[in-house]
Amino acid sequence: MTPVVFELTNRAQSELDLHLDGETVRGHEANAESFAQFVRGVADATKEVAKHLMVRQRRSSTLRILAPSPGSVRVVLRAATPEEAAGRTAQNTRTPSVDSKSLDMVAVLLARSEAEGGNINDDVLSGLAADLPQKAHAGLKRAAKAIDAQDWDVAGELRSMHGFQPVHVGPVGAKALLRVLDERQESSTSTTLSGAIDGTRRSIGALWFTPDGAPALEAVVPSPELMEQAVQHDAANQRVRAEFDVVIIVGKGANPRRRQVYTLRSIEPLPDAPTLI
Repeated sequence: MTPVVFELTNRAQSELDLHLDGETVRGHEANAESFAQFVRGVADATKEVAKHLMVRQRRSSTLRILAPSPGSVRVVLRAATPEEAAGRTAQNTRTPSVDSKSLDMVAVLLARSEAEGGNINDDVLSGLAADLPQKAHAGLKRAAKAIDAQDWDVAGELRSMHGFQPVHVGPVGAKALLRVLDERQESSTSTTLSGAIDGTRRSIGALWFTPDGAPALEAVVPSPELMEQAVQHDAANQRVRAEFDVVIIVGKGANPRRRQVYTLRSIEPLPDAPTLI
């Protein structure tokens, strides 16, 4: 299926297609309790992110699960298509719902946890976790603990209106995720920098940015919409003005690590310099 066909079929609502593999997966069978904890964890985290985005205290999850199937052990989680209001055309439902956007954010965090191989200095992973509401952390911990306990290797892809992105997380990534979910945010400020984008990675929520007169930095891109803007500016080779939150993240332990993490909040192209005639 191509991204265009997928978008038309799903009306722009994302789905996360995952295969569970590993030594504890035998003959397309896996531990039922751990499988349930993994699915519930991802679903709960997605619901809490959606509640946070909508500024609601209570809200039922609209995430759907397609029937699990063989092929290692496979599970597909899909954001439900919003119901059409009276008088609206089908085109109006071809916009990602809040649940679709939330599923994207959870999937990117899972993908990033494995991408750096458990790097204890992964600022982007810490920033992605810190940017999610605290209530989402419980579900993410549940999912990560299930992967770690069963020694699963979970691989698949996130399919969305922005394309198909690989997602892979195993025991190393699960441990990294559990570690950053226990970190705390000490303080937060904001800064606006002008400079050049030096690359983007949509699948792991990362932007490389070189400010004028300063060293390059890697920053968190917390939403698909912001990532789309960054990708477009990068492709056009535009100089940009970017606003970042600068968060001090503190780890656990007797000698906790304290790091500055940059999270992109807005980005816009700078006007072209006037040419001399």
